[in-house]
Amino acid sequence: MATASPPNISARIFYGLSTDIQYNAHYLTESEILYPAGGVIVIHNHLQKKQKFIRLQDKHKPIKSLVLAPNRRWLALNEIAEEGQKPIITIYDLTTYKRRKILTVPFENSQAREFACVQFTYDSKYLVAITGEPDWYLYYYNWDKGKVESHAKAQNPSGQGIVSSVQCNPTDATLVVITGPYTFRIMNVSETVWRQWGWCKAENINITSCMWLTPDRIMFGTEHGMIMMVENGELRQNCIFRASEVTEMSLKKVEAEQEQQEDKVSTSSKQDSASSTDKDEEESYPVTCFVNFAKGFVFGCGPGYVHMFEKETLHHWRKRNVFRISKKSYKHTREHPLWSQLDEIQHITIDPNQENLLITTLRKQLYYVKLFGQHMLQNPEIPFIELGPAMHFGRINSLSMCAWKPIFMTSGELDKSIRIWNYMTDDVELIKLYQEEIHCVSLHPTGLFAIVGFSDKLRFMVVLIDDFEVMREFPIRNCKQAKFSTNGQIFAAVNGQVIQVFSSVSFMNVFNLKGHNGRITCLAWSANDLTMISCGSEGAVYEWSMVTGQRVGEIILKTNQFYGCAVNGSGKTTYAVGSDGEIKEIGANTIRRNMGLIGAPLDTVVLSRSDLMLFISGGLGGITSIQLPLLDKPIFNEFHMHNTKITCIALSYDDQTLVSVAEDASICLWRLTNADGRAIALDKDFAYSKEILISKRDLQEKINNINLLSTRMSELETEHTYQLRQAEATQAEKLKEVHEGYCAAIEELKEKNEQMENEHTHEIGMIQQDIAKLRSGHERTLQALEADFNVRLISEYDRYQSLEDKTARMRKDYEQRLEELAESKRLALREMNNKFEAKLEEKELMLQELQEQADMEKREHETIKTSIEEDADREIIEIRTAYEVQLKEEKDANVRLKGETGLMKKKLISAHKDIDEFKHQISQLKAEHKQFQKVISTLERDVADLKKEIGERDNSIQDKEKRIYELKRKKQELEKYKFVLNFKITELKNQIAPKEAQIQELTHQIDDMENEELKLLNSKHELDPLEREIKAKKIRILELEVSLETLLKKKAIRELKIQQLNEKLGSAKKDFLAEADRNLTLKNTLKKIKIDLHNMTAEFQDPNKLKLAVKTLFHKYVEDIDFVRSRIADDEAVREFNRQRDHLEKQVAGLKRQLAKALGGSKSDIGKIMDENCTLLTEINSLRTELKTTRTRCFQMESILGLSARYIPPATARAKLKQVAEDREKLDEKFKQKIEEKDGVITALKEENERLLDKVRCVQENPTHDIENK
Repeated sequence: MATASPPNISARIFYGLSTDIQYNAHYLTESEILYPAGGVIVIHNHLQKKQKFIRLQDKHKPIKSLVLAPNRRWLALNEIAEEGQKPIITIYDLTTYKRRKILTVPFENSQAREFACVQFTYDSKYLVAITGEPDWYLYYYNWDKGKVESHAKAQNPSGQGIVSSVQCNPTDATLVVITGPYTFRIMNVSETVWRQWGWCKAENINITSCMWLTPDRIMFGTEHGMIMMVENGELRQNCIFRASEVTEMSLKKVEAEQEQQEDKVSTSSKQDSASSTDKDEEESYPVTCFVNFAKGFVFGCGPGYVHMFEKETLHHWRKRNVFRISKKSYKHTREHPLWSQLDEIQHITIDPNQENLLITTLRKQLYYVKLFGQHMLQNPEIPFIELGPAMHFGRINSLSMCAWKPIFMTSGELDKSIRIWNYMTDDVELIKLYQEEIHCVSLHPTGLFAIVGFSDKLRFMVVLIDDFEVMREFPIRNCKQAKFSTNGQIFAAVNGQVIQVFSSVSFMNVFNLKGHNGRITCLAWSANDLTMISCGSEGAVYEWSMVTGQRVGEIILKTNQFYGCAVNGSGKTTYAVGSDGEIKEIGANTIRRNMGLIGAPLDTVVLSRSDLMLFISGGLGGITSIQLPLLDKPIFNEFHMHNTKITCIALSYDDQTLVSVAEDASICLWRLTNADGRAIALDKDFAYSKEILISKRDLQEKINNINLLSTRMSELETEHTYQLRQAEATQAEKLKEVHEGYCAAIEELKEKNEQMENEHTHEIGMIQQDIAKLRSGHERTLQALEADFNVRLISEYDRYQSLEDKTARMRKDYEQRLEELAESKRLALREMNNKFEAKLEEKELMLQELQEQADMEKREHETIKTSIEEDADREIIEIRTAYEVQLKEEKDANVRLKGETGLMKKKLISAHKDIDEFKHQISQLKAEHKQFQKVISTLERDVADLKKEIGERDNSIQDKEKRIYELKRKKQELEKYKFVLNFKITELKNQIAPKEAQIQELTHQIDDMENEELKLLNSKHELDPLEREIKAKKIRILELEVSLETLLKKKAIRELKIQQLNEKLGSAKKDFLAEADRNLTLKNTLKKIKIDLHNMTAEFQDPNKLKLAVKTLFHKYVEDIDFVRSRIADDEAVREFNRQRDHLEKQVAGLKRQLAKALGGSKSDIGKIMDENCTLLTEINSLRTELKTTRTRCFQMESILGLSARYIPPATARAKLKQVAEDREKLDEKFKQKIEEKDGVITALKEENERLLDKVRCVQENPTHDIENK
């Protein structure tokens, strides 16, 4: 069933974590966690087990860090640029999951490829970014507007040190602290200018982490495990602590004794720094990942340790808990858990409610713990818990899907583990670790067994409730590919370049399939397990029959390396992918289609059980869904989640879930969104199996443990009731004592309250008196100020009046001056006008004189012009008359030549027509000659084939005679069951009665056909002597058919009908394949015609060449219509004859089988009858072929003579006959000469052949004489 579009898939769950990105996990809410994985940003709801995705624009571009804004609405991606490009910061909106802004370096001369660190300000409006080496520039972005408001140099003024972190003040957006190895700078911006202030002497301190503890305090950690404090820009020498040992931080205690007790070391002097470095370096771990929150702060220090300090007051913090990735936390990653560098803390984050703490390590795993759980006095080390399923931490090299259960199995290359995942519950059900390397896994369809290829052996395992138990081992080392068949009864494993097939029940080696010369990359089974496909890196795809163990098909392309293959349910069509980036559809040992998809090598391919969906992985993490059946131009969709190479993909049994695993240990579960009509239809009663296996010993142990625990529980209950009674008695006594104490305290507090109320009333009275005094003083000061300001106002008013008088006088002076200037300007203008008027009069006089001169010259020019024109006209008339005389002469010559060319053209056309007709007749005669030769060769081949068939049938008759002899011996035993069978025979006769009527109808049809054949045979006088023999043989056939009807009553006719239908289906398939081949040949010829036409366009300018090219093209591709029609009729006749012959032969073969089973008597009569039947059939077939050829020949001759218009219209036929009759004598003479020449050549060749045969005989006889003489 063809669908309008390829299948669509959407990612449902994506397991994985990108550990090479800084700050790679953040809490959005108390249940949603944001982290990068593959080519997306995952927003994981760990309570509902649901995920959302932010799809990155460029999935393969490396990311330096992820930074979350304080309001948890914006996310900044710090992307590393390629060589010669600028680094980019992309801002995403976490409400719409879309890109909001792109920020980059505004200057062209920047050489940095990345931003070393990025941070939002506390109000999330600004973003501080520092470029990496060699620039080390700080940029202060107003990111919403996309502009840089200010910038400055971030590195130390001396040019030493590296910047690794920038932290913004929690209350001031203009204050930041820049830290890194041997770098510490506090910087403040005012009016786009950055200034440094405070302590900055960190040239000898390797700073690893930093944070703002309060708006005026900065805490930072060093590589040697020290914690230091900077308050108000100054380093606190008395606040230096050893991170792994400090339990309390009080910023007001400055006693020297406490400093010595807490091992506080000052780094300001060289002696103190030397003493700190003299400590044992093995015990000192760097302080990392400072995180501050309202109730305290946390940091990482030590092998997998996270220390949490709780805030008691503004100046006092006390250690409350120590968290660690304990042995229990990473039990899944190794068999003997020890501290590893992979478990080093990379990032710490805390949820908005300050209840949970989340960390990331170099493993692909998230860990979390409750912040305020047990105190460290109750539990010194609280272990982290894995968030989500336990992940692989290396390359996943194998994947296998189960049919009966919603599970799949994966194997890790580095962690040497096998994991079983449930894609319905999104959890890991079973994990097992091994010492040996694991190369491949395959899960049995039931989900109860598995085969695993280890580096030393291939093991057949039983999947128990919580373990894998080895059942059988096979001596196959480094088995890279192993796979159960579709139904699970056999499995195949690759041993070097040999595929070994084993039984899943007896574990016997059924077949050893040899043929590959390179590494075998993939195995695929058909739905019925009768066919297996394998492909290898040497460019071969082989098809193996699981019935015979033989190779039944192959495709070899040495220029390509095949990586994956898939086969449809019937095993007829194979899809293969490889290094050339093309998908190949293979069928009947040929590549039917070869199509490129994404322009990159393709790695894996999987086909749905319905054969309507095809998925391919290739490139760097892309999955392509392709529409089936394949067209000349493929229709496909591409989907991306991974950003590394996908190692395996698999489809679930119901074709609804796709699983993909990649080299970065990421696993993606895809949901098919438009699988309706494409996925296979399951039964209504279908349900996944829930059964599990457990060994008897484990079950007994568990039952014993339950019994022990139940007895222990009853004992604990009795103990607990006794302890409760004692505790109630003691608590009652304590309650009495506490109640008495509280009563006394309440009375004391009442007395104190009364005293304080009295004191409060006294204080209120004193305050009211002070307020009255202040009010009176305030009124006096107000009066004095009013008087002072009145005096000042009067003086200012006087000054204002004097200034007004002064401005009036100045205005009058300026007005007078303006009037004088205006009069002077008027006089100057009059003088200028007079001057220019005089000049204008002079110029006008000059113009009049020049105009008169121009008129004179114009008149002279016109006279000269008229004389020249008259001379020119005379010359033109003379030239015209001369040329007109020449033109008349040329026209006359042209008319004469045209008449001559017309006559020549007519002669040439008639000559060409004659040549073409002669050529056509010659080609017809040649074609007839070739046809006769072909008929002779085919007849000779038919004779040889018939001889072979006679020999084979003689052998089969002998075998059947032996079988009849054995059946006779069994006849005595079968007579015992005769009575029972007679009853069944009666029932069968009742069923056979309607079938007999059908047989009679078919016999009548056969009789009608034979009567028609007899009529046709009577029409030919040449076949009269054979008619009697044919009639006799047909009478014999009728007798045989009567005897066969009596035998057919004892057999079930339904089997015969099924066989006939199967044979018809086979013939229909053959016709379909023949039609497909014909279609391919027509396409190829069409392509050739297009190429020839394209080449012919180059000769458009030359008509002669174009004419020749068109003629050659016509003779090359267009045949004579008469010959084509005759050939089509011949082909149809041959096809009809073959079809009838096949049908009759199949019927005769079925009758033979029935005769062999039913007859218990005369063997010799049956053999004779069968031989006579075969000879009759061959003779009938030969007669039919002769009859059809003669018919077609008659029709052709009739059409040539003009008697019928079947092939040629009568008028054209008569015209051709006239032409042939006119030139017949000439043609006869020519052909007679040619025939005589050919006869002479034939006789010469015959003589030469006889001479050579005599020589050969002599040579053969001489060695025999020589041998006898010796």
